[in-house]
Amino acid sequence: MSLVFEDHWDKTHTIAFIVFSLSTTIEAYVYSISYLATGWVTTPRYLTALLAVWPPLWLMIGGIVTGPLSDALGRRRTLYLTLLMYAVGAAGLIISQGYVMLLTFLSLLLVATGGEYNTVMTAAHEYFPSRHRSKLVFIILNFTNLGGALAAMLTLLNVSPIIQRFALGATLMVIVPLVYMLRQMLPESALWLEATSKVNNNVNESNAVSNNPLYKTATRIKLPPTWLRVMVGGLIGWAYTAGFSLLALTLGPYFLPSLTNWLILVFSVVALTSGVIIGLLADSVSRKLMLVASSIGSTLITLILALTIHTWMRNLGLFWGLFTAFSILINTYFLTEDTLKSEYWKVIRRGTYTALVRVISLGGSIPVLFASAYIPMELYLLVNSAILGVGAVTSIVWYIIGVETGKGISVRAWGVA
Repeated sequence: MSLVFEDHWDKTHTIAFIVFSLSTTIEAYVYSISYLATGWVTTPRYLTALLAVWPPLWLMIGGIVTGPLSDALGRRRTLYLTLLMYAVGAAGLIISQGYVMLLTFLSLLLVATGGEYNTVMTAAHEYFPSRHRSKLVFIILNFTNLGGALAAMLTLLNVSPIIQRFALGATLMVIVPLVYMLRQMLPESALWLEATSKVNNNVNESNAVSNNPLYKTATRIKLPPTWLRVMVGGLIGWAYTAGFSLLALTLGPYFLPSLTNWLILVFSVVALTSGVIIGLLADSVSRKLMLVASSIGSTLITLILALTIHTWMRNLGLFWGLFTAFSILINTYFLTEDTLKSEYWKVIRRGTYTALVRVISLGGSIPVLFASAYIPMELYLLVNSAILGVGAVTSIVWYIIGVETGKGISVRAWGVA
């Protein structure tokens, strides 16, 4: 049995970091394709809206499937399930002709990456030393921005949609074998082994993990009730998913088609760069404070965009300045809320509850994204600021009644089984 201990760093931690970072890169790469693909086909407004809600729908389904599976089968085994879907979906993307084939193969890719991302969110808290856990989880999640940047750069090449599809699909097909080889070197989560051993009353196996001198016991922390954590995780996740998507992903296809690829690229590059700095601070700054500050800041920038629409439409330089500030703030919010809503569960149910809050956040964003295609841009931005405001209020509530989960605290503090 391979173990991952909390008090020292070895090559297993390095492998886990690379595996998880590649997975989050692929997630955003695939997620972005649906919005970039709006320029590949000529469609009526309602079909553009359907393509816009395709990613959260199938990511949600992927999480529903793999969340409970990662608790039942283990983190490592669940990660293998998505590789075949990647290969088939990438090949299908290359040969897609027309809207229906495009949606079909995108759905396969999105189910795969949605399930894998849920598993990575779950597992990332269980593989690294506690004193570095927050920093590493933030940086792993920040690799989503690299995926979005890569996809946008490929589609900004001055080539036909056929070549763009080929480039996006072929890149995935090249990466899949590399990911497979790396995952073969990844051991199972020691925390998951400990949790399942306790549930199954396997005393010998449980003692082999928890009694090892390198595997320290954390101070216990009493968390708020499960229903409250589900509500908080669902609402902050919904505010991010809908709020980010409305400004960075669907603003282009709905109102500014010529800027769609640039919006995704600029957001991804700015977020990726700022996210590295934010990640390095994550172990020393309060998780609750970061959540409140970033959610309020994202709300205010979006409100300013809504109130100054006639000004920045005449001066796109002002828009890009505000959009850059938004990218930094919303990325900070994303890193903080995704970390929080996947960490504050017992190990044995972390995959399932992480999937549950993602159902709320992703599922709740679908009607918002679809309906927003039919309203004027000024109202569209006001609605977006109101949505982000819900996240800000929820973050303040958590700041008041929640507990601190960052600053070097082990996820074993609230138990494994």
